[in-house]
Amino acid sequence: MSKMKADKQKIREQRKKINCIILGTAAGIGCYAFFLYFDIAIFGWNLGLFFAPLLAGYVETYLAQKIVGTDTGAISAFILFLVTVIYGFIIDNPTLGINLITLASIIIIIQAAMPTVANYFGLVVIIGICSFILGFFKKIIDFIHSKIMVFIGKPEKDTIEAVPFFNEKESNELINSNDFYYFTSTDIKSKDYENLGFFSITKVFDRNTRLIKTSPQNSERKELNALKKGKDECLIRLANEIKRENGNGVINLEINYFLNGLGGSSFQIVASGIGVRIKE
Repeated sequence: MSKMKADKQKIREQRKKINCIILGTAAGIGCYAFFLYFDIAIFGWNLGLFFAPLLAGYVETYLAQKIVGTDTGAISAFILFLVTVIYGFIIDNPTLGINLITLASIIIIIQAAMPTVANYFGLVVIIGICSFILGFFKKIIDFIHSKIMVFIGKPEKDTIEAVPFFNEKESNELINSNDFYYFTSTDIKSKDYENLGFFSITKVFDRNTRLIKTSPQNSERKELNALKKGKDECLIRLANEIKRENGNGVINLEINYFLNGLGGSSFQIVASGIGVRIKE
């Protein structure tokens, strides 16, 4: 008895799904008829080719979620695709055949019916293939370029002397020997101090904005070294500025980095904080 009830319930759900598909198809046909009647087109292409399948799939999916509580696969979108293609490209204008409009419609239908699969294929598979092809050709071009450079007597990119990393140890030792306290927090309750006001130091320097660089790795390393050196320079200058006001520390220390100018033609480093006189 319970099996019969389950079968009846399943049949009712199937009927509901079919009704959702019928209503979605009707909405799509109505949309297509509307665009045809008012001749809403761009460059001779009726926009109903795009909007009718989309509306059909949307109406079907919305009703299915509300009535059945599940997705029906946007079958009406496929039906409207067939309707629009048969009418628009065979009955109304049989000379058009396969073109960008039909291909675009196919993509829209697949996206409406299987968004996860379509997005994965578009974003991962296609882009991955393009990246692989472009990377393969880049390797060939780099190989040819290196051979030409050897032939004409110029050094290859790999033989260019590498820029050394910034000596952070030496810079840190210089900062630590400055007899100055740096606090990123304002909570230094264990120490008694006098507030000397807000202090700020700025350093601006040019950035390499050339699109083609002889050695991109060296160029990036130079910029990184310049940023580290600029940051430490700002800290030392900030300490010296506060020391001139009889201070020996900074609280609420902040270091911010900015790109300035057209296309980010320069870097800006700002070190700021509240100067204090910490009482020993």
